[in-house]
Amino acid sequence: MNRTLLVTASLAALLAAVPARGERGPSTPTERRKAVDVTRRLEREPLARRAAADRRWLLQWIVEIPDIQVRGCSGPLDPLAEDDGSRFGKILFVQSMFGMAAFQIEHPRSADDWLAVQTAGVESVLRAYRSLLRARPQARWDELDALLAAQRRGRLPALLEQAMEGCDEPAGPAPGDAI
Repeated sequence: MNRTLLVTASLAALLAAVPARGERGPSTPTERRKAVDVTRRLEREPLARRAAADRRWLLQWIVEIPDIQVRGCSGPLDPLAEDDGSRFGKILFVQSMFGMAAFQIEHPRSADDWLAVQTAGVESVLRAYRSLLRARPQARWDELDALLAAQRRGRLPALLEQAMEGCDEPAGPAPGDAI
């Protein structure tokens, strides 16, 4: 299956659970602070009791707001979207969207730098992955272990740039386009 199609289909499946609402205005400063706080909490405690509700809120918020655009890109996180749930792949996959949104909030001048945004998303996944492994060591992913190794060597952005070549070109829907 085409990797871009896989990523788009996975995002569409995740977003199908988010109810569509009417057009709304830009995000508020309070919502942006909450989004960053919730993202960081999910990185620290991806399996906490309130994590599912936090993910639903964040996903719905990202879909509804017009001022922060998160675009998925085919790359090294693709295998996570295919997980049957036993290793929490879909939870980690969607974390990348939250990390990208948080980066854009914290670094608005870099929001158009596709590599910086995608790298922030992957780094958010890696923080959540490390936290997840403390609670569930059997949830190991070879792909994420390789990304952690690249991060330790300072090679993560270069690896992502190569693996996600073409991401800076407009292609595929934004999360809000899927509903």
